[in-house]
Amino acid sequence: MAAKPQPVTRIRTCRACGVRYEYPLRGETSTRHHCPDCVAVPPPLRKVCERLLLRVQKLEREIARLKPAPSAEKVSAS
Repeated sequence: MAAKPQPVTRIRTCRACGVRYEYPLRGETSTRHHCPDCVAVPPPLRKVCERLLLRVQKLEREIARLKPAPSAEKVSAS
C-alpha cells in the first residue's frame, strides 16, 4: 500500500475559541480541531470552551433570525 499523502495546508476554525488558523504547519502545535493557543489549555477547560462557543454561535444565529428585515422596519415606522 502506498504512503498516505500529506494534507494540503488549509484554514481551519478552532472549536474552542473560534479563531481561524492554518493547519498543518511544520513546527506548530495546532491540531485539526484546536489552534496553537487552545492546545495548551487543559482538556476539561477546553471542552467547556467548546460548549460555550457553540452556545454563543447559536444565540447569534437566533438574534439574526429575529431581527426584522430593513424594508419591514421602514413600513412599520411610517
